[in-house]
Amino acid sequence: MTEREDIVAAVVTAAGGSLIGRVRLQKTLYLLDKLGFESAFQYEYHHYGPYSRDLDLAVADAKAFDKIDEEFGFRSSDGARFSIFKSKNGDVPADAFGTLGDARTSQFVAKFAGTNVTILELAATVDWLWRVEAISNWRAEITKRKGAKVQNGRLDKAVALLNELGLAPPASA
Repeated sequence: MTEREDIVAAVVTAAGGSLIGRVRLQKTLYLLDKLGFESAFQYEYHHYGPYSRDLDLAVADAKAFDKIDEEFGFRSSDGARFSIFKSKNGDVPADAFGTLGDARTSQFVAKFAGTNVTILELAATVDWLWRVEAISNWRAEITKRKGAKVQNGRLDKAVALLNELGLAPPASA
């Protein structure tokens, strides 16, 4: 079985050697798990949707074992700090991508790396609401929880992403 820090390093490598943002990393792994990745990370609901403390610890281990670097950038709009994860050596253990396999996982990671992070957050949250919390009116619930983030077509884009991934939510009640 692949160590969790190796999974983190492999995902960063699959993103082209660099992945921007902790939220993006969290949602990427969450959605990969829903697609069959089977990372064994445990998730709970948090401010930005599904969140894994296990994954945060794996990131710390990946940094400690010199598998990835974490640099920081600052948004030009408001100066908020964000993480930039970079792979150190580009080596990916043979079984790092589990049952999804290298090619499929790399395709998904590349897609998530290029998706607006708010849309990725909304997609993961929609999935969580209907799949984990079993909320039939997930559309009203996500609007309540996420407010302005769902506006300007972002929620529709998030649902379209889920449909494209084969993770389509049921019609909202």
